Formats: sequence, structure tokens, C-alpha cells
Amino acid sequence: MRAVSVLRLAALGNLVVLLCLGSVLLGALYFGIASCGGYIWHRHAFVGFSVGMAIMAVAGSSTILPSLKVKIGFLIALPLLYVFVESAVAPFYPGPPSSPSEYWAAFTQAVQYGPCR
Repeated sequence: MRAVSVLRLAALGNLVVLLCLGSVLLGALYFGIASCGGYIWHRHAFVGFSVGMAIMAVAGSSTILPSLKVKIGFLIALPLLYVFVESAVAPFYPGPPSSPSEYWAAFTQAVQYGPCR
């Protein structure tokens, strides 16, 4: 009976980790494409939500994040993933780039200065 509850706890922890990762990806997509001219409180609410989800993900037990080293790597990778995805989609606002070199220039600018240029 005890092993079943430990497995359920790990499954719940895995779900929280995946929800955290998914919400960061969706937020990066949204803020990369549609954040220019939006409300600043949207970004603040997203950051608060993401930090809360990340804390829950590393505080719980899961098989996806089994050790402290992996949890620290997860916490480091989340903001890097956010910046990369946000910068990867930012060149498509307000329209797609006309060439790969234009995309690369807009991507590097978004990494350095954010999605709104």
C-alpha cells in the first residue's frame, strides 16, 4: 500500500514538472509573438506563475527530476529555454522575415534586447 502512494506522488510530481515546462513554452511563444504593445501586468503575472510552478516542480518528488543536481539544472534551463523560444518566434511579429539573414539578425537582436524592437 505504501509503494502505491509513493508512485502516485511521483506521478503527480511528474505532472507538475511537465505542466511547468509546458507553461514556460506557451508563455515564451505568446510573449515572443504578441507581447509588443500589451499590458505589462501580463508579463508580471506570467513570471509569478512560472516561478511558483518551478518551485512546486523542484520541491515535489518526481522521476523526471530525481536528484538535486538535475533539479538545479532544470531551474537553470527554464529561463534559458524561455529566452531562446521567445527570441525564436519574435522575428515573426508583425510579419515573417523575408530572408534567413533577416531572421538571424532579428533573432540575435531579440536575444540581446527582448522581443519588442
